Amino acid sequence: MTVVENESQILRISTDDIPERDRLEFAREVYGRMIIKHEIEPIPGGRFYLRGAMHRLPGLGIASLAGSGIYTKRTPAQIENDDVVLNVTLAGGRVLRQLGREAVIGEGEAVLSTSADVGTCDIYSNSRWISVRIPFGALAPMVADLHSVFIRPIPANKEPSSLLVGYIGALREMDALGTQELQHLVVAHVNELVALTIGARVDAAEFARGRGLRAARLVKVLQVIEAGILDARLSAATVAAQLGVTPRYVHLLLEETGRTFSRHVLEKRLVRAMELLRDPRLCDRRIADIALEVGFADLSHFNRAFRRHFGDTPSGMRANSGKQA
Repeated sequence: MTVVENESQILRISTDDIPERDRLEFAREVYGRMIIKHEIEPIPGGRFYLRGAMHRLPGLGIASLAGSGIYTKRTPAQIENDDVVLNVTLAGGRVLRQLGREAVIGEGEAVLSTSADVGTCDIYSNSRWISVRIPFGALAPMVADLHSVFIRPIPANKEPSSLLVGYIGALREMDALGTQELQHLVVAHVNELVALTIGARVDAAEFARGRGLRAARLVKVLQVIEAGILDARLSAATVAAQLGVTPRYVHLLLEETGRTFSRHVLEKRLVRAMELLRDPRLCDRRIADIALEVGFADLSHFNRAFRRHFGDTPSGMRANSGKQA
């Protein structure tokens, strides 16, 4: 599939399985009109492609993309808001022109632009980048003079920028945006990390630095939980041992999501069990075996938890799924 949107508000885009003659129009429609609002033209000299993923949350957009050489242009008719966009180039480079300024951005460097003005960008061939879109009003209180930062190269290897890239990378690799509480938390943390990257005020920077580190560690905790969810031995202690922290610290980090460690684990195991029960290829498999596979050592506990969470028994869920099919 070329565009996939899931319950975590992740939009995946790829031109790879589009006929070559249709790739540019596909990118123009999906990326250049629906998402970013600018014109797209390929830079001669290579085969055109665009692939990656975009997270869409209230007050935040995150894009992780790779592409061939591309020229983009925002016209007056495409200006719809005053969002600011932080771009971090992971490979390749780009040249941005806006507000009478020009910024040449190389690998590892970042740059801030505004959606409230026209501008152009030359993206080098085979570039990879991360873009973060935030409303101007959400970022301005944390930066002394936000306008002065636009179209100014931000050096590579700055700690906040590296932390931001790592945080977004961890989110991309896991379903970490599944609850409303966690979505709000991610938005706040990304805003703070962006502010640190471009130069937050001293008081805001001190506050954001502490939260940003906790945010990155929280995502890592959730990533370890995700990877070990089918292991009945999974516990706060085993997660803490992998990360080199204490079990108490794991619990404290998870408190920020509004759910306990056991609740995170329970809900993920129940969702996995439901997926297996609904799979018609597994209709002859014993429910006890499914419960054991997703990490429940006690069948009665599994049955009670499943009914509380989904309002139906495991056998009832399987039967109803068969009827719907």
